[in-house]
Amino acid sequence: MREIYFGDFRLIVIEHIREIEALHPGSQSIEWFLVRYLKRIAQNANPPTSRGRMENSMRGLIRFYVDNVDENSALGERCRFIHEAYVHALRTGSAGDE
Repeated sequence: MREIYFGDFRLIVIEHIREIEALHPGSQSIEWFLVRYLKRIAQNANPPTSRGRMENSMRGLIRFYVDNVDENSALGERCRFIHEAYVHALRTGSAGDE
């Protein structure tokens, strides 16, 4: 099974983390929880990456998005963008060494 390189995806996630944290979200707010999910994703995207861990992290983000985030909000757009970047990494990121 080929490894998938998630380095570029990780940089995208870190950029979103920094942007949200710059807004100084309050403790226990939707933004605060989103940052926690994104940090988990960024940590799991560090090589060596397990595809299963990445899938679990992304499933957690999707559940959080569906349960808590208004899809028409800026956070909703962020979540969708991150998911699209993840799917793109899965499709084209099979640059890992075999």
